[in-house]
Amino acid sequence: MKAYWLIVVVICCTLSCKKTQVHIGPGLFGKWEVRHTMGSIVGYDSTFKAGNGRVLQFSQDSTYRSYNKQKLLQTGKFHIRPTDYPTANSLAILFDNSEYVQVFILKGDSLQIGMDVNDGVETDFVKISD
Repeated sequence: MKAYWLIVVVICCTLSCKKTQVHIGPGLFGKWEVRHTMGSIVGYDSTFKAGNGRVLQFSQDSTYRSYNKQKLLQTGKFHIRPTDYPTANSLAILFDNSEYVQVFILKGDSLQIGMDVNDGVETDFVKISD
């Protein structure tokens, strides 16, 4: 009888879990170049010219690559999930199964990642290729 109730509890818990999937259109995929970073407790603020080589590339298989002047710095997996910060129905991006959530705003050829905490850093990107 205990095994029966254990199975019932496990099934109920499994069915009650909802995974919210966020569909990101093809606008995210491609190469993005850093144009501005700002934030942190020390007031970091830096602007970068076009062609600076600080590139973040997103692929449709949920992988990313980070480059600095054509040199690969990092590669891994990313996923997008809903968050209620800074407002309800916002989106967050997570890299490499990290629990460190970064606010994610995609508007046309502009991408903003960061500022998830008061002393966080925000990075603004411009799309340079699909």
